[in-house]
Amino acid sequence: MLSTKENLKQIEMDTIQQEPLFTELTPEAAATVEGGIKFRADIDSGRLNIRSGPSTNSRKIGSFGKDETFDATSTVRGRWRRLTEDEALEETGERVAWVNRDFIAFV
Repeated sequence: MLSTKENLKQIEMDTIQQEPLFTELTPEAAATVEGGIKFRADIDSGRLNIRSGPSTNSRKIGSFGKDETFDATSTVRGRWRRLTEDEALEETGERVAWVNRDFIAFV
């Protein structure tokens, strides 16, 4: 039986495999993409919230404006994508930050 940490890692790998950008990479290779992947805030109005965890219940720690670009990792949890550590620090002052994947697009 997998531990909780191992189970979450498997969920991350399964999710990565489903994304078109990573279909030709093994899950392990996709998880090690360096420098992040460029995205933009794909919203009609308002701001895209940056949160401390992968949930709307997590604390809001920043935001991106419409069409603002940013770097995110290959790590996804459900509907959430993790920002790169550098991007998170620059935008929020925190090392870990998440955005909702429903409101972002590949650049």
